[in-house]
Amino acid sequence: MEQWVMQLLRQGHLSLPTMFMRYYKGIGLTDQEMMLIIQILTFKQEGKDFPTISEIQDRMSADERDVIVMLQKLVQKGYLAIEDRIEADTGMRAESYQLDPLYEKIAEQIAVEHAARSAQQAKDQTEQAEPDATNLFTIFEQEFGRPLSPIECETIAMWQDQDQHKDELIVAALREAVVSNKLFIRYIDRILYEWQRNRISTAAQAREFSLKFRRRQHGNIMPNPNQQTASPQEDQAKATEPFPFYNWLEN
Repeated sequence: MEQWVMQLLRQGHLSLPTMFMRYYKGIGLTDQEMMLIIQILTFKQEGKDFPTISEIQDRMSADERDVIVMLQKLVQKGYLAIEDRIEADTGMRAESYQLDPLYEKIAEQIAVEHAARSAQQAKDQTEQAEPDATNLFTIFEQEFGRPLSPIECETIAMWQDQDQHKDELIVAALREAVVSNKLFIRYIDRILYEWQRNRISTAAQAREFSLKFRRRQHGNIMPNPNQQTASPQEDQAKATEPFPFYNWLEN
């Protein structure tokens, strides 16, 4: 007898959607309510679409009144539906439990969690794209090609804490020093001082300010009327000369 029961247990399996077990808590179902739904699914797989209260209660530790209350709650809150239908072959009225409302709630929960994950990923990518206090020193060391000295680290910290410069502005000043080939802290400090004096607080404003100066500097180069006309080769050589950069220590 015992061997026969063991054989039956190995052969019989309940087909239960994995999503039920993953999301029933997230959609507001209790463990006991979920067990009631599992029992309804079991009856359906056995060919009984509308088991009686007594039949359900026999398979659960809850009494009949608890089962009735849970069923009413599941129907009222839209987890379960009771469908009336007329059997095509007999013409008799029949009822059945429908779980489509439960499927819809799980689908909605999955969509909400997916949207939340996407929003968090977008936020994480934005935060990674913007320099922060922890990697600002790393950015400087990469550009300088060496570890920063204690004084350099202290200066960068002062730009953040005392001068209240945004990290993006500090990085913009570093880039300005890079293109000017003047990679030292005093030069970058002067850039930040000039930007602060001109009410520049963002990297975009800093780029526009530097661009205006360079255009103005380039436009003030007046031609000499006594100078002979340059040859095409000389014009081409001048065209390839580097564009003048703002010398922040001398201007």
